[in-house]
Amino acid sequence: MCLPNFIETKDIPISEPLIGYRTWRNQIKGNPLILISENQNYIWSKLEGPHEVKEIDSGIYAYNNNYYNYNNYNNYYNYYNYNNNNYNYNNYYYNYNNNYNNYYISGIILQYGRTAIHRDGQRSEYARMKTLFLIKESDTEGSEESIIWIKEFNKRINDLALVYECDTITWQDFKESTKWIN
Repeated sequence: MCLPNFIETKDIPISEPLIGYRTWRNQIKGNPLILISENQNYIWSKLEGPHEVKEIDSGIYAYNNNYYNYNNYNNYYNYYNYNNNNYNYNNYYYNYNNNYNNYYISGIILQYGRTAIHRDGQRSEYARMKTLFLIKESDTEGSEESIIWIKEFNKRINDLALVYECDTITWQDFKESTKWIN
């Protein structure tokens, strides 16, 4: 994936990594202990890199704002739906099947090495997972079936965190801890 609005390329030291936010796929019926890039069939390892960072479409991408997808998703897709209905219709079945077969796991990565800086994020030579987001069970309302699913989902996230040697935090606690920033 290529992020728009390139600014510059920098060498980021491992001692001062950039924080990136991203999402991975986790197969519902496949191996529950792997994370796959959201837009490619690329299985992540504990430490990613080295990846070549060129001017476009290279490196490990992440957004620099945890609200990026929420705030910009509708603007991006409204543009394509209004200006190019074929984009929407051609990708409907891919997205349906992709969403149906995968959980989407969000989290935080630390990025360093040769890094292309963009307005909305960065693409780096190296990355490692820092945190995966859980669902806060104490805030859950709904049927017994929903509550059981959330417990199973959180167990999956905790198991992934052990494999990828990273932390976990509930999305709700993370949002609360960053309120002063946004």
